[in-house]
Amino acid sequence: MQGEDEFPQRDALREFSRFILNLRKALCATAMTTPSRLSTTFGDCVSLAILLGSLFCGCNPSACVAAKPYIPQRDDEVLEKLPHSVLAGSDEMAILRRRLASEPTDSELASMVASRYVQMGSQSGDPRYFGYARAALSTWWEVSDAPPSILKLRAKLKEKDHRYDEALADLRLLLERKPSDVQAWVEKANICRVQGKYRESLAACEQLADIAGPTRSLLCRIPIQAVRGEAEQAYDSLAQMLPETKRRWPAAVQWVTTMQAKVAVALDLEAAEQHFRAGLQSDPADYYLIREYADYLLDRDRNGEALYMLREHLNDNGILLRAAIAARRVGEKQLFEEWTARLQRRFEEIRLRGSQPHGRFEARYLLELKDDPDRALSVALANWEKQKEGRDTRNVLEAAVAAGNREAATPVVEFLTKHGTEDVVLQRLVDQLGNTR
Repeated sequence: MQGEDEFPQRDALREFSRFILNLRKALCATAMTTPSRLSTTFGDCVSLAILLGSLFCGCNPSACVAAKPYIPQRDDEVLEKLPHSVLAGSDEMAILRRRLASEPTDSELASMVASRYVQMGSQSGDPRYFGYARAALSTWWEVSDAPPSILKLRAKLKEKDHRYDEALADLRLLLERKPSDVQAWVEKANICRVQGKYRESLAACEQLADIAGPTRSLLCRIPIQAVRGEAEQAYDSLAQMLPETKRRWPAAVQWVTTMQAKVAVALDLEAAEQHFRAGLQSDPADYYLIREYADYLLDRDRNGEALYMLREHLNDNGILLRAAIAARRVGEKQLFEEWTARLQRRFEEIRLRGSQPHGRFEARYLLELKDDPDRALSVALANWEKQKEGRDTRNVLEAAVAAGNREAATPVVEFLTKHGTEDVVLQRLVDQLGNTR
């Protein structure tokens, strides 16, 4: 470790360290070279900052940073922990990336690299890997007659970025050429459901009956039934289908278990926790299920249990959000402040990359961590215009109740009424909103 007297411009370098940290991580992930250790500190960044500072900034590091940077307070402060899972196979990825750099028009190779990055992003909860996947497809990103494998990956990446209409456009191109692509119909049904276009979603599910059989078609329809007044039927169907799913499609068992948990929560069934535990026993790193179970615990004031479960998975933004909420509720002031600041920095980094934080996360962050119900309501409504899943709807209702603005939530309440949605938490909020003056 270098001494203080060796760096007279140490304060400036501290300011520049965040920029270098992001650059270092991008370079490591792009080249897929394994860092010497999984924790990056200010001391690791400083020598690289000295080299690159004058090149990028003319010895004025602050000129490089658009947003106010986070300044580490100690040399040994850990700025980021990289999950071990994303480093697996790094040598192979390095080889693939070098091949792709020399053969950028090889669609099969581009698909292979992008698929691996999508998998790594899903495993780690780190959205930057989806950016690397997009870069792998850059040659084909605007090409309407791209190969089917490229179209499918483009649609998935656009869905991850919440650009649902663009994702559907790619799926339409794909299905025109491969009308029997089962996964493409499933993706279309899922996106339409998320958008609240239930009729279009059901139509996509019906297409599966002829090409994949009635069971796959029913699996596709169940999430729609669960939000259209048929939640009990959906729950019963899941139980009936589980044995066949285990025999024929074991990879889908986790999805069935997750849906059982979600529908049981909506119906306020005691079996919900049993389903959550079964799913997490099968896959302890299922981030989506961890987030759902955390909400279940938080709703029941089991905040300590939620905190214990969440604190080992903080690389995922949705989990970090819930961990900060749990820390606040149990009085862990230092953890609450640290994790809230970390989440804010991640939102800033997303904006610096030209994207926007997930409205579902940001709305809840504003309401439950920043105590700003008016801004939370604005963000929640903008997000709800794009996607209408249960958590998106709940964010609007909770913010409207907190802001005392019943009128703003009118479209959401009308949507729930129109579709006969059965959800005890949403109904409770609608009742609360009805009492708001």
